[in-house]
Amino acid sequence: MIVTEPGATPDPGSGGGGSSGGGDGGVQMCSWNGQQWPCWDDDLGWFSSADGCYYKASDPQPPAGDPSWGGHDASQGAVYEVNCRGVGGQLSPKPPMFFARPPGGPPPPDRPYDLGMKALAKIHFDTPDVHAAPGTTAVVGAPVWLWYTATGTTSGTQTAVAKGRTLSVTATATLTKVHWDTGDGSGADCTGPGTAYTPGARADRPPCGYTYRTASAGQRDQQYYLTATLTWHVEAVRSDTGARVFTVDFPVTSDRPLPLKVAEVQALN
Repeated sequence: MIVTEPGATPDPGSGGGGSSGGGDGGVQMCSWNGQQWPCWDDDLGWFSSADGCYYKASDPQPPAGDPSWGGHDASQGAVYEVNCRGVGGQLSPKPPMFFARPPGGPPPPDRPYDLGMKALAKIHFDTPDVHAAPGTTAVVGAPVWLWYTATGTTSGTQTAVAKGRTLSVTATATLTKVHWDTGDGSGADCTGPGTAYTPGARADRPPCGYTYRTASAGQRDQQYYLTATLTWHVEAVRSDTGARVFTVDFPVTSDRPLPLKVAEVQALN
């Protein structure tokens, strides 16, 4: 649920609202039956402190002649959905009601940041499934191919949109870097998932790779453990002005380290 900036004081019918808290960027709260409830809810509408009910215009409006109009028509007002809090805080729907004017006033303006966060929450960032070649034992001084299984949630660009009442915000996540922790205190940086090694490929020219300078003898289980960290750059942009709402960079690391034994080359005399 998104609670927007404080708007008009809720006043369904002749009830009156009464609010506390609030402020820019905060949640305006209303009191009823000794408890605090958000004065505005995107799904429920405005809250009335007079009766503990939320009121929101029905969408679509009921057809002409429906009993909920109470003998009125659309030129005289609108029908509103009603959801009321019980003494224990439980929410129960009530029959729709007609009002000549909007209870509580118009909905408050959309908060672009909240919409941006809703859009970001729709994007999935999966952990990469990492691979290496050679897959069991590598050799000091020889390149190791590194890659992970590329999917729509581990590479490229992802986009999601969150729609408000008057605007929408699009969040775009772009993979900008892949860092491989090679287990020897160093690592390799790549721009993408790399390429799986196939027989016949130039083993000394991996699109994404690393060359070990020391053997894994003496390490845990006599092996190095490899992980890949994907860095995503996310930018959220509002639809009405094209202005940037926020940007953020964050890492996603493989959760199953890949063991790799690295041996010294044995020279024959």
